[in-house]
Amino acid sequence: MSTFKHLISTSNLDRRWIESELFPLCDKLREEEPPQTLNGKALYCLFYEPSFLTRTSFERAIGLLGGDAYHTEDASQFFPVTTSSFVDNIISILASLHVDLVVLRSSDADVVQRAALTDAMPVINGGSADDHPTQALADLYTLHRELHGVDNKRVAIVGRLEHRNVSALLKGLAHFEGVGVTLVPFSGQVDPEVVAYCESKGVQLTTEKSLDALADVDAVYLNGPRTLAHVQLLRARGSFNLRIDEEFMARLRPHCLILDPMQRSGDFTVEVQDSRLAFYRQAENALYVRMAVLLDFLAGS
Repeated sequence: MSTFKHLISTSNLDRRWIESELFPLCDKLREEEPPQTLNGKALYCLFYEPSFLTRTSFERAIGLLGGDAYHTEDASQFFPVTTSSFVDNIISILASLHVDLVVLRSSDADVVQRAALTDAMPVINGGSADDHPTQALADLYTLHRELHGVDNKRVAIVGRLEHRNVSALLKGLAHFEGVGVTLVPFSGQVDPEVVAYCESKGVQLTTEKSLDALADVDAVYLNGPRTLAHVQLLRARGSFNLRIDEEFMARLRPHCLILDPMQRSGDFTVEVQDSRLAFYRQAENALYVRMAVLLDFLAGS
């Protein structure tokens, strides 16, 4: 039996914990001065792929709670961490240096799981090939906070579907009742295993080609291409040309949120100011979610 608890998979999250413990703690952290409960605690972001938002928000989260953060922005550049094949060794080394928790990002198969099996400290999945649980929690918290719940909501996912953020969101939505999801792909498709899982949990999934399908949804989740070169390739093929302008906003319901887990990188053109654009509120929510997760994992340990 594991000595430590880990956050590895969105599908293994517990709805009761999300709604009864995590979200209320997020609200409390938002309203009050952050407690210095994690004074003396150390977090290490072991990222085999570069990150901006996830790494920065984890580092800021533990800092606000009194702890310290360390990182490798791209661990493959640091000898002897160049390969995740020896992640058990790296986790044990970090434990010997009195690190208290590791946030691990790697798209290599089973790396996060192997890190957790080392059982040297808590491990949080900071982004694997097909999952990103704390991003899913941030997205769910945003829906919960701004739409007064997640049950019976309809979410449209627009853009690149073959991505961990999309898979994680779908797995997260599957914890709730009566959820409908409209997929509007510009590239790729959702992992069939994720689709099967969501459908087994009662999520109603449909795929549409036209943006007209956004007219009856409660939230639009944008997920852009990975690189500017990918954007340019898709535009050259005529399959990616989304402008967030007055015309686009007019087709949405008055309460419909627009979410985007990524920083701007030349993908979606935003030409309008509108309170329904929740990008920065979503990023702030990710900070509170990660603060709450760190408190849950480390407070009292």
